[in-house]
Amino acid sequence: MDTGRAVLIVDDDPSVLETMRVLLEGRAGFHVLTALGARGALRRLYSLESLDVLVVDVDVSDDCGAAICHEALRRHPDVALVAMSSDGSARIASPASAAFLPKPFGARELLAAIDEANRGAQARREGVGTE
Repeated sequence: MDTGRAVLIVDDDPSVLETMRVLLEGRAGFHVLTALGARGALRRLYSLESLDVLVVDVDVSDDCGAAICHEALRRHPDVALVAMSSDGSARIASPASAAFLPKPFGARELLAAIDEANRGAQARREGVGTE
């Protein structure tokens, strides 16, 4: 994992946010920002100059997670996206280049999803597999 990269985690559960923050800062060296719900996520997205990774629960705040992903892509076109959900059908609503992370998950799965999302972002930059 690259150290110092900015990651924004969006979830409705403060304990999930804190657990992921501790993991990503401690184990992977990310600079972690968190947002509780959709409003907090949008405020963060509008205030950030750069964002490397977005990890978002697509079920957050009345299923606004996909909209948060799309806004992140609009403001930060090179962002790597990880869409997480306890509902497997949520994968359909997330952007095609997003890695999907089913809940519950462990540290290894989270880090693997971020790696996959980075590959998706790279493919987007290169125009591979995009329409």
